[in-house]
Amino acid sequence: MRPIRLAVVFDQQIRAGGGYQQALNAALLTCELPSSLVETIYFTTLSENVETLSRFGIKAELVPASFYSRVSTYFRRKISNSRLLKLFKKNHPYTPIEKALIKHRIDLAYAVSPSNWPLDLEEINYITTVWDLSHRDDLEFPEVRWDRQFEMRESTYRALLPRATAIFVDSELGMKNVLYRYGIDKERVHVMPFQAAAATRDALSLEPRATIDVHAKYNLGVPYVFYPAQFLSHKNHVYLLERLQVLDERYGIRVGAIFSGGDQGNLSYIQSCVSMMNLEDRVRFVGFVDNEEIPELYLQSVALVMPSYFGPTNLPPLEAFELGVPVLYSDKEGLRDQVGHAALLMDLNDPVSMADHLKDLLYDRQLNLRLIEAGKERLRYFDSFDRLGTLIKVLEDFRWRRNAWN
Repeated sequence: MRPIRLAVVFDQQIRAGGGYQQALNAALLTCELPSSLVETIYFTTLSENVETLSRFGIKAELVPASFYSRVSTYFRRKISNSRLLKLFKKNHPYTPIEKALIKHRIDLAYAVSPSNWPLDLEEINYITTVWDLSHRDDLEFPEVRWDRQFEMRESTYRALLPRATAIFVDSELGMKNVLYRYGIDKERVHVMPFQAAAATRDALSLEPRATIDVHAKYNLGVPYVFYPAQFLSHKNHVYLLERLQVLDERYGIRVGAIFSGGDQGNLSYIQSCVSMMNLEDRVRFVGFVDNEEIPELYLQSVALVMPSYFGPTNLPPLEAFELGVPVLYSDKEGLRDQVGHAALLMDLNDPVSMADHLKDLLYDRQLNLRLIEAGKERLRYFDSFDRLGTLIKVLEDFRWRRNAWN
């Protein structure tokens, strides 16, 4: 059998934060596939990604989408009558993305992040990715309800998942949710755990390593906790601020915070909370920072504190484990499963939970060492997953089926 031609489509914006890094990890994994099994061709829908991917040795072709093509694709999706669709396809036989893939004789397309573009594939098979179903788990948050996001995600998953050759999820809970909520056949869903960002995995091995005095750079005179996250309400920055206040009032301990990440609608509210709580002297908003600085923001912190409601998995705890930094994480189903015994869990309804954990970290050296070692052990557990083997098995199974037609 000939190798199958695999299209790897990367459509994440760099300012998507953790989502961008996880999509990059998935794309880099495909570089390890044996040439006897696949010929891999890389595509991106964003021009800025062409240069970024090239730094990792990936040559990607841009698939531009004009306004006209987006409009025609939108109306094409809405046609439910087969006769009308046949008439429409006389003038528009393929969507722009499928046209580009057919030009390269693609057998199978792989969406390395959650995307709706596979809906535009009518002839080519595809693998898709589901990171979370938090719109079902925590549907109260504004970003789930804005602009009919809940309805859009539901309609996308209900149309997309049943037609997928394979679905990659991040955890056992992710698999259970996909099977239960969308009635997918279990043999088509595969667990592919997250990894820390490539830059973080390599940070400690780089010599010489660029070092930054974080306290001096950001004029911060107290120990700080680090939280890298977009400013969305489900990230729960306000919980962290309130607990810093409790730490001060209850124990007389002043600790600051550094927040990195872009504004997705909630930044001004968090800034107003900082002002109202009189925390301006010890809270810093640093926006997006270079990959070289991220490890230092972790390494010089007291801990990563991540009180997010969304899961079941996130990248920052893995990055903290990689760098030997203690982790405080949400005590929620899925999230607690990700970290096991390697993190201190925060009750998001308890006003002193985080404060008590931070006090212990500041004064108990043995606790720090235990958490750091447990984090390394947790990484070894995730590294034991054969991600490449899982991907190869999916592709081998598809190749046997693909051999049945011309």
